[in-house]
Amino acid sequence: MTACPFCAVGGGEIDADLVAYRSPGVFVIPTLKQRIRNRGHMLVLPVGHLTSLPEASPALLGEIFQVAGRVGAALATAFGACGTTMFQNDNSPDQVLFHLHVHVVPRFPGDAFVMPDPSGVVLPRAERAEQAAALMQALR
Repeated sequence: MTACPFCAVGGGEIDADLVAYRSPGVFVIPTLKQRIRNRGHMLVLPVGHLTSLPEASPALLGEIFQVAGRVGAALATAFGACGTTMFQNDNSPDQVLFHLHVHVVPRFPGDAFVMPDPSGVVLPRAERAEQAAALMQALR
């Protein structure tokens, strides 16, 4: 198996049920750790292994952010979000897994979202698979 867990998911080796969207260059999955008031937090990632924004081609960056915009709009349908916050950590100290990814966080009135957030909880795999399925349906 691939050493990078995101490469393994992007390459179809593991966790296919967690992939909400896939193109030849980009895929979308629910993040493992989510705030209770921001359920549906997604990651948009390149299929190929890149560790930071400067490594990505302009075309790939365009696709990543185009998909992030679509995901943001779909979060309203899938989870009732009224908006989104998008961000990307480039290297230390905040990045933990060094595979380029953009966070798309659904926002709700009164959610008190802050970054970084120590209150995030690890979601069960089944719940993340349900989130992926809901977003997949909303993206159609």
